[in-house]
Amino acid sequence: MIKEKQNSLINDNVKYLAKLVSRATLSFLKINIAGQISIAVLGTATIGIIIFQTFKSGGGPVHTSGEAAVLVLLMVRPVSFGLTILSAFGAPFLLFTLGNKYVMTSTINRLISDRGEQLLFPIIDRILNKVKANQPQLMQSGVDKTKLQLKVLQEIRDSKENKWFKKIIAFGFRKIDLNEVDFRDENVSFTEIIKNKIIDKLKDISAPSRLFFYLILGWMMLILVLTMINVI
Repeated sequence: MIKEKQNSLINDNVKYLAKLVSRATLSFLKINIAGQISIAVLGTATIGIIIFQTFKSGGGPVHTSGEAAVLVLLMVRPVSFGLTILSAFGAPFLLFTLGNKYVMTSTINRLISDRGEQLLFPIIDRILNKVKANQPQLMQSGVDKTKLQLKVLQEIRDSKENKWFKKIIAFGFRKIDLNEVDFRDENVSFTEIIKNKIIDKLKDISAPSRLFFYLILGWMMLILVLTMINVI
């Protein structure tokens, strides 16, 4: 009976993990694919409008070299063309960076509130205990905190745990300040203290917002509209 319950719990956790990872992956793809396509469409449309408005009187870019056409567009519409080019190149990187952060924080929130104690906390224990077992001097008085931080991060990367869990643990570990841990007290478990600090940092992360997504696309749309009505 006990073994059956354990197997059932393991299967349940595996199903939850698969569901969590699929949601995170889908969210990442939705934000990046939809966002990148929208940025490309809005940027291309804005440049097309600028070209049409600039060369509509004839003698368009067909009779002009590419470099000369770009120079003409910068001279005639410096604000709209400059903003469009800068945004078309900068917005995708900004979207990718903020999108990654959004997916990470949303996954952390869901995992901590659902099954952090069952799935995530034991992994933190295994990683920290392995560091302590392999290099016990790193958990003793007078420890080199920089070396400890690098060793823990390396152990997180090298472990065979789920990659999303490793990202989450590394994300939380980077947020803690090891200088706050008093390694001179030999009566406490430093692995337990570090683990609790990681968990506290992860719990403190507030639920993320997709506002950045709409702001980026809204900025591209604003440039398009202002270009159409010749405001910029």
